[in-house]
Amino acid sequence: MSDIGLESDVCAHFGSCEYFTILDIKDGVIAGVSAVSNGTHDGEHNCAAPALLLKSEGVDAVLVSGIGGRPLMALTGNQIRVFAGAVGRVSDAILDYKEGLLQELSTRGTCNCSHH
Repeated sequence: MSDIGLESDVCAHFGSCEYFTILDIKDGVIAGVSAVSNGTHDGEHNCAAPALLLKSEGVDAVLVSGIGGRPLMALTGNQIRVFAGAVGRVSDAILDYKEGLLQELSTRGTCNCSHH
């Protein structure tokens, strides 16, 4: 994994990302940054696998650019909130989230990609 962390680019589609940047936030302040590999990014597309991985890492919310219906259902089914509209670098997405510019998705808020 190269170019990981706050200055890495947000992947355009959740299931295709190489890794997830995970933030540990304490009292509204970033206390730690780590990354975990998305083992399904190579095209196998087990839609539940990333949700289970993120849940095992203690993740309770994700910021995404785009996401399909099945991964969205897997995340929300594991009590992980999903916020869409993240663009640019991870640090930009965090600022947009803090400013309320990202939209929280329900299972009805999927992208219109034809491959889902």
